[in-house]
Amino acid sequence: MASNIGIAETKNARRRSEAASSTAVDAAREEATMAYVEAHGGRKDKLLVSSERPRVRVRADALRCLAVPLSRDGPERQITGVLLDAALDLLRRRQAGRRRRRNGRRVLLGSVEEQDWLEYVSSLPPRTAAAAGHDADMSATGARYLAHDTVLFPVNHQSHFFVAALDVAAGEYRILDSSNYGRRFGPRFYDAAMSKIRGGVARCVAAAGRAGAEADAGGWKLRMVAGLPAQTDESSCGLFAIKCMELWDGEKLERGFTMDDVHELRRKLAGELIFWELNEMQEVKDEIEFMARKMKMMMSSSSPLRNCGDRVKLATLGGAGGVCVCY
Repeated sequence: MASNIGIAETKNARRRSEAASSTAVDAAREEATMAYVEAHGGRKDKLLVSSERPRVRVRADALRCLAVPLSRDGPERQITGVLLDAALDLLRRRQAGRRRRRNGRRVLLGSVEEQDWLEYVSSLPPRTAAAAGHDADMSATGARYLAHDTVLFPVNHQSHFFVAALDVAAGEYRILDSSNYGRRFGPRFYDAAMSKIRGGVARCVAAAGRAGAEADAGGWKLRMVAGLPAQTDESSCGLFAIKCMELWDGEKLERGFTMDDVHELRRKLAGELIFWELNEMQEVKDEIEFMARKMKMMMSSSSPLRNCGDRVKLATLGGAGGVCVCY
């Protein structure tokens, strides 16, 4: 009996040790990723994330906003539409393998790029050659919307992101916005933001063959959703949009989230995109892994560099090399 207890204790100790080691590796890779992004953040020519299916291209300058410290709240910390769409591609991939419905409802995730196209479609004069040239695309898009119960559109208006959740059966857009834009600017802000999007959706649904759809869909109303988690800074609206699109089930958020969850998403998103299995930029992954191993070694108790400073940061200097900067 004592022998069995000893074996069990040994196994438990080994599991705890492996878990602690894994946590340390993850922390080192997260810190190395942020250092790498910060070091290359000024470059518009350096691809960090590249995938063909889905087609994703994220350059270093688009990820830099994730590495800006929380103390510097402002435009430089705001994510771009390119980065938000990449995060949604990652979310679609994860959720497709886990479930196809939320709360029994078929949910479709839109994109910021789709907003641009819907606004363009809305602006086309009806019954013209230019409009006719997009008939097939509009019909396919409208059919896709009608095949779902809820369509979630990330909307960017005046450098502010929010989510418009279209309830197809009810003919209503539910506005999910965790900031105070509604209180600051009133309903007119959302009416202006959604005007062309509603027009584009209406034309697509009509092209899909739904009788009277263009007139009906063009008049679908907006309704503000109350009681959402509050955004307490001026730069995380895009991250709030991602969380809402992850959790909205057509009627409510599946679970609440806080500003701390948003900060965690900011910390982890760069690494999740770079180390996504579909990311073809293996050289970038290898360089960050090299930095993470060096960092873990420097921060280990056996390393003479353990106390070289309050913070240890690695920045790449060509190839897979690194330099320790202590301050």
